[in-house]
Amino acid sequence: MIALRISQIFARFSLLLLGIIAITSGFSGHVFAQSIAGHIIGENRSRLDELGTAAWEYSSGQYENATFKIGAGVSLSGTTEKLTGRVVRLEATWSGQGQPQLAYFSDFRFGQTSLASIRQRFGSAGALPGSGSPVLTTSDSGIAISSFYEVAGSSVIATFVTKVSRDALVDLQRRYGSEIYAHAAQAAILDSVVLSDVAYFRTLRGTATVFDIGYRPVTWERTISLAAEPKRELSLGRIKLSQLPVPRIYSGPNNPPDLAGQSASFRNYRARIAEGMSNGPTFSGEFAVIQIDCGAGCSNAFVGNVRTGEVFKLPIGGDENPNLTLKYELSSRMMIAQSSEVETGRCNVRFFSFDDGEWVELLKQDIGPTSRCQTSVVQNLKQ
Repeated sequence: MIALRISQIFARFSLLLLGIIAITSGFSGHVFAQSIAGHIIGENRSRLDELGTAAWEYSSGQYENATFKIGAGVSLSGTTEKLTGRVVRLEATWSGQGQPQLAYFSDFRFGQTSLASIRQRFGSAGALPGSGSPVLTTSDSGIAISSFYEVAGSSVIATFVTKVSRDALVDLQRRYGSEIYAHAAQAAILDSVVLSDVAYFRTLRGTATVFDIGYRPVTWERTISLAAEPKRELSLGRIKLSQLPVPRIYSGPNNPPDLAGQSASFRNYRARIAEGMSNGPTFSGEFAVIQIDCGAGCSNAFVGNVRTGEVFKLPIGGDENPNLTLKYELSSRMMIAQSSEVETGRCNVRFFSFDDGEWVELLKQDIGPTSRCQTSVVQNLKQ
């Protein structure tokens, strides 16, 4: 049964991808330093050898491959031209074990970032190469979905590979039946990130002539690593909301909150949430931010999607985190939250990324005693 469903998913994904706009241009441009773990397309193989000892194996007679361990559960494989030693492909892959890890592009994380989030960030489903299926079965009877994008101003192709496990497929089948394909992007989780020289890419996949509606080459963003090092002075003022832009801003009608399912616990705040959403989006392209008092110095914050009606709660606030103040923008997915912490008696500033209904904490920075939270978050970020 599951094998049958997988074949149906292949067909559905093919229809979705082939139903997008055909364009006659291919990938092109010039190289600049998009990097994975500090390594770039075009560098010499000797740079990869600095990562440690690895066995280089011939591939297709013209290329060599080797794989190196570069972090907790993450490996980097490189493909080089046999004659020149030039790197033509780099792939960082997560083992699936342990905690989600930063994926060498912006704030994407292996084991956490979904295909739906990737498409939302880039504003499209990407490009369809001339050969090879973008959807393949995996060893655990799940599926792997490859999404392809040109990197702006370069001759590099970025590929983001997301996977849906067999268990997740079974759950999708149980929940959605024949509509499973429409929800697979939510369950597909980032497993690897690939950079390829365009000429090498064409030897494997051919030239892309089909592009999704709204497609444009992506800007390669350096990995956002906001973890504070104990002995390094961290300048919070250098962290900008513009570092996490949204692909588009919603301009349609403002819909009321949908407080069914997981949002049912917010029903006591229905009137306040509805009032806030009626004023239109103020955060992350299509969300209204609503902060509701719950006592002296106490408040909870919600974000309501004025397009879909979905409502989500900020993961801090209430009695445990009084003096909550927020900084955000309509054009950014970053939320900056300043609050006291009752347990420690300290004032903290936290930076969150909001992706596809999930809050990802990027940084929690102690800025002083609780009294520091009496100063505005804008002022504290300047100090």
